[in-house]
Amino acid sequence: MPCDGLRPFLALLESRGTLCRITEPVDPRLDIAAVTMEACHEPDGGPALLFEKPSGSHYRVATNLFGSLERVCCALGVDHLDQLAGRMSTLLCQIREPRLEVLDRQIAALPEFFRYQPRQSACPSSERIRQSTPDLEQFPFLQNWPDDGNASGCPRYMTLPLVLTRSPDGESVNAGIYRVQIRGRNQVAIRWKPGSGAARHAELYAEQGAAMPVAIALGGEPAALFSAMFPLPGQLDELTYAGFLQQRPLQTSACDTVPLQVPHGAELVVEGFVTPGDTVTEGPFGNHTGFYDQAGPAARLQVTAVNHRPDAIIPATLVGPPPMEDCWMTKAWEKLLQSFLKHLVPGVTDIHLPLEWSFQQSAIISLENPKPGMVREIAGALWGMPWFASGRLLIFIDSATTAAEDLSAVSWRCINLLDYGYDLIFDTSGRRLALDATGCGRSRPPVAYEPELLRRAAALWERIR
Repeated sequence: MPCDGLRPFLALLESRGTLCRITEPVDPRLDIAAVTMEACHEPDGGPALLFEKPSGSHYRVATNLFGSLERVCCALGVDHLDQLAGRMSTLLCQIREPRLEVLDRQIAALPEFFRYQPRQSACPSSERIRQSTPDLEQFPFLQNWPDDGNASGCPRYMTLPLVLTRSPDGESVNAGIYRVQIRGRNQVAIRWKPGSGAARHAELYAEQGAAMPVAIALGGEPAALFSAMFPLPGQLDELTYAGFLQQRPLQTSACDTVPLQVPHGAELVVEGFVTPGDTVTEGPFGNHTGFYDQAGPAARLQVTAVNHRPDAIIPATLVGPPPMEDCWMTKAWEKLLQSFLKHLVPGVTDIHLPLEWSFQQSAIISLENPKPGMVREIAGALWGMPWFASGRLLIFIDSATTAAEDLSAVSWRCINLLDYGYDLIFDTSGRRLALDATGCGRSRPPVAYEPELLRRAAALWERIR
């Protein structure tokens, strides 16, 4: 079963020997991030880390929480991530004709999905206390890289924030993970991407000339973080999807100063309002590409309330060149995306996102019984989807001959099978490339042994080795 909060999740990790407690003081400015990077680069992602004594604060910090396949499975309550794909496929099979442009509404209308809507508590969480005067500077938020935030001299960030917004009519709620820069005791900057759910809501409030309420929750059910991170189709409700992931509805409670609900078990909740046009310069920020994102405008949130557990644990993450924690988290999305594609694009059987490609919308895609021209058609269809709209590289293989996860075999086919006059497929912009490594239509048959001969050879080798 998935855990219903950060603390039960930490207890589970400790019982399995995958949590390391660090009891000596460590500075939240760069040092915690540097130690976390050392852990991330260990085999299988290293352990989760609980820093008991961050310098300058009596609150604790937890990092690398989801930095291995095992811990991602623990967070989502599955034994293997293939179970997620099966669960998603079972849901999609209830839709007679799934179509991407309305898929969010098709899923939301299913009783099997609708039943996971959040359950709202009648009273706020009794485990959190409200500060008489909001003061974010007492918490050990991290500075991850040396130049983070140097455009404004504000280097510390919330790096695993669940940012909640709603449309002015209250009909649509969005939960996303955005960069949140600490800019003093009662102000933060939030950098949401154009086209994101929060950005759409901000535009609606700006049209009305009204301030937008925002809540930021740290901690709580891990499934909510994963759901907020995933690029779900359309405006599918992330909190309901989190309930679907963990197979039970989220419990939420009302905020004090904004009309929003947050996960009941959150460690820290920040509330406030964003006034239209009120922006500050945020960044640069060390990103998963291994380079700094440039500084740019971000919405300023004026904090109206801060609620937290008396002994709050601040979850945080570090992004940079792989392998990092977020790479392992995308493996859960890989399995869910596999299910979406199977139902939306006939012929696709599997997808693999190498760790190094995870955030560039690039993938290795398996096709069933590929035919001449099939790759060009499917590549065009995928480039028309938001999940691959900026995908730099798509490699297509035949599922009958090569496993998508076998990078050695995929590389071999790319070098030896491609007809570079035909099998390199560029889109009209010239910025996206697909490789047809299926071998479809080749006049030269590949070398291969019959299965019975392979069986006899393997048995002989086992006897003589």
